[in-house]
Amino acid sequence: MNLVTQLAAGLFALTLAAVGILEIFFHRDQRFHSVFYIEPGEESAVRMWAMNVGAYNIVTALGLAIGLWLVNAGSPTAQPAGAGIVLFALGAHLLLGPWLSVTEPRLWRSAIGQASLPLVGLVAFLLAG
Repeated sequence: MNLVTQLAAGLFALTLAAVGILEIFFHRDQRFHSVFYIEPGEESAVRMWAMNVGAYNIVTALGLAIGLWLVNAGSPTAQPAGAGIVLFALGAHLLLGPWLSVTEPRLWRSAIGQASLPLVGLVAFLLAG
């Protein structure tokens, strides 16, 4: 797996972990209400999705980290599995980014952010052949 794909995956993992932490621990914080489109008083209503989506993001970040570790430090038989994990996570978010924009058009900037690093990583992987 080439360096550009690995860097994109690593940066994306850090991004997902940071966003997951914000979703889980700071969705009630008024400073982030404009990011999550939460109206005052809606914190309890969005708690379930914020906690779960945050956990999904953190778990995906961990999966990317494990995949990158397997690619770089795993045995020769584990390296393809690591690459598969990384490529799956990048591919999933390449699809989930536009889906976010379809389901909530106000989050189009977040959708671009969600799909950009996965796109870079996957294109780099495909071009490196």
